Amino acid sequence: MIDYCYHTHTYRCGHAEGKEEEYVLAAIEAGVKVLGFSDHIFLPDVEQPGTRGSYYELDDYIYTIQKLKRKYADKIEIYLGFEAEFGEKYLDYYHYLKEIKGIDYLILGQHLFFEDDQLIWLHQYSTPEETLEVYVNTLISAMKTGLFAYIAHPDICLRLFKKITPFVEAQLRKLCLAAENYNIPLEINLCGMRHALSENDDRLKYPNEEFFKIVSEYNCRVVIGFDAHSPIHFFDHPDFVIKAEDIIKKYHLNHISRLNLKKS
Repeated sequence: MIDYCYHTHTYRCGHAEGKEEEYVLAAIEAGVKVLGFSDHIFLPDVEQPGTRGSYYELDDYIYTIQKLKRKYADKIEIYLGFEAEFGEKYLDYYHYLKEIKGIDYLILGQHLFFEDDQLIWLHQYSTPEETLEVYVNTLISAMKTGLFAYIAHPDICLRLFKKITPFVEAQLRKLCLAAENYNIPLEINLCGMRHALSENDDRLKYPNEEFFKIVSEYNCRVVIGFDAHSPIHFFDHPDFVIKAEDIIKKYHLNHISRLNLKKS
């Protein structure tokens, strides 16, 4: 069992279950020593029920987790964060969260793109190839800002493909080179393994072993992410963790168990 989790959601996003304290108690029981909350970021001008919480929840989210930090300080180390998409229009807001609101970290989870005040999901571009190119370029732009502690499910875009073609491989190498240059860890995401249990199509799954084979050819760091959407995810399917660790061992990946965060 890994003893850290920086990728944790709560009921606030609308597609997870469990309040913050329930996650803390479950994490402690599971032997987690470092717990980071990273619910889907609340945006001041966006309402997406079932995807992310409303902006009005921001202060209560912060207050609740800061309170839990103090309450359980002798049992577990807790960090306050968000999983956020990159978008130029939100950079000032992200800086505000970190510098004024006391957010400890952001992880980059690019589920959609912000274009001309529109939200465009990964599957809405004309071709998978176009989507992947936009995806990789967006992640690289995000890395350049220095705002993000690591990249969540970097291989999620492979769900649009049935195999890794030369074009896809070239894009993945471009991503890995940038992660190496900007020293941004890449996540082996356990939630993708949960999804795969109910997916019966021939599209690529994530975490994708071919991707992490490519990662091994670069000086990239990796982390394991529970991507917990329920307190029980600290306990269910322990073979997921074993599979993630097997990928790390097989490809001699540079696994880190702690992020260098300055806790507020």
